[in-house]
Amino acid sequence: MNKQAITAILMLWSAMTAFAASGLDKLEEALGNRPVYVESKQAHIDSIANRLKGRMSDEDKLRCYDDLYEQYLTFRFDSAMAYLDRSEQLLGENAGYDEKSKMRIHRALSLATSGHFSQAVDLLKSINSAELPANLREELYFALQWTYGVWAEYSGNTIYAGQYNDLSISYLDSLLACTDKSTDKYSYYFADHALRTRDYETARDNYIKALVNTPQNTRLYAQAAYGLAMSYKALGEPEKSREWLINAAISDQITPLKENLALQELALDIKNNDGDLETANRYLRYSLEDAIFYNNRLRMLEISEKFPDIVIGYQDTVTSQNRRLKIYILCICILLIGFGIAVWIIVCEKKRLNSSRQELAILNEDLKRLNSKLSRTNASREQYTTLFMDLCAAYIEKLNRFQSTVVLKVKARQFEDLLRVANNNARPSEAEMREVFFNFDTAFLKLYPDFVEKFNALLQPGKAIYPRHNELLNTDLRIFALIRMGIKDSSKIATLLFYSPQTIFNHRTQVRNRAINRETFEQELMNICETIAD
Repeated sequence: MNKQAITAILMLWSAMTAFAASGLDKLEEALGNRPVYVESKQAHIDSIANRLKGRMSDEDKLRCYDDLYEQYLTFRFDSAMAYLDRSEQLLGENAGYDEKSKMRIHRALSLATSGHFSQAVDLLKSINSAELPANLREELYFALQWTYGVWAEYSGNTIYAGQYNDLSISYLDSLLACTDKSTDKYSYYFADHALRTRDYETARDNYIKALVNTPQNTRLYAQAAYGLAMSYKALGEPEKSREWLINAAISDQITPLKENLALQELALDIKNNDGDLETANRYLRYSLEDAIFYNNRLRMLEISEKFPDIVIGYQDTVTSQNRRLKIYILCICILLIGFGIAVWIIVCEKKRLNSSRQELAILNEDLKRLNSKLSRTNASREQYTTLFMDLCAAYIEKLNRFQSTVVLKVKARQFEDLLRVANNNARPSEAEMREVFFNFDTAFLKLYPDFVEKFNALLQPGKAIYPRHNELLNTDLRIFALIRMGIKDSSKIATLLFYSPQTIFNHRTQVRNRAINRETFEQELMNICETIAD
């Protein structure tokens, strides 16, 4: 390999590396411009067809028909066949062997490309290669190797596939023998031969050589790029294989070629390696549109075999997504239930807290009132203590005076006067007794303001006891007031009220006989609560 070829290969390799990063973006751009490329192609075809409207010789017409056939060969099968029919009709029965052979080769190529392999082989077998000039012999061998190659591809894993592939390789040998070695076509044929015989490194190098000077908007470029992608795939270099599948697919779009294979292979590569089913499905649909547009039975069959993998992949994806969706919905439901329970608990706790706050507020108010009552009770008790201390002080003073009088009388030996003084001081005066009883009654009714009403509630109807209008309590009420204060001994009560124990007993008995429940009267009396008015 000379230096110029090596330099060209290095330049192509740099272009490959630069293309890798943005390859799919460029392919998407090319796919988006499909209608533009088709319109451009159709406009070029129309420009050739418009030449037929003018007056021209049969030879010029044949050249136009041949140009139109070349344009339609990989674009639309029916139109290619239509212009072949016109050419044969124009040639008529007087056409020479070379011209008839050329028409048969072209018709066989169209038939083979559209999937009519046996008809194509019959036409090609009817031609004697020895009688053809070099250029037609090259076309014949190309058509034969192409027909058997696509027939082997169509046969899949059947026993015939190997036979057809061997025949294709055999005719490819013949094609190489009659092709100029200096051309890009020769490099492509040589690479194709190496690929079919599994010499992948040789195939790679010669595909690259064929691509160096070949424009991207040609069928040769698309075929060589696809072959290079298959070589890299066989060599275990999937990234480079994808790069050249993308290159080949772009070439198919911009040429444009409706007979193509690169986009199908790229769809499967994306589906198997990336799991991008949506993109793979879209690329297969583009391929199917091209196959239907061309009326290519082989490509339609290939695509129909590849679509189930995509569909199954979609089904698996949908099933997986549905499974995840059910899990998500279940989790959301559990979260919602948990959220609902949390909200319910919060509401209940808030109600309970509000209730507790209200109860606490009520308790605080009650506590305030109780504290107020306790304060008033303490104040009252302080008053009662003061009153008690005043009484004690008065009696102490009286005792001191009595003691002083006694001492003086004894010293003076005035025993008769001493006896008289003692007799006069044996019992308090009426005024002193009224003062004592008034103070007691006042103090007691301060603690038990409704004592008289509650006391009479324990007595039989009509037997209530009330003090006179100028009294706070009478003797009976005063006796039971002392009992309520805890002084139950009649002797102690008698001493406090200046009566005899028998008198106190009689009063207690008389009042108890008036009670509704005689046996439990004094117990019920003890239940009368102390009350401090607000």
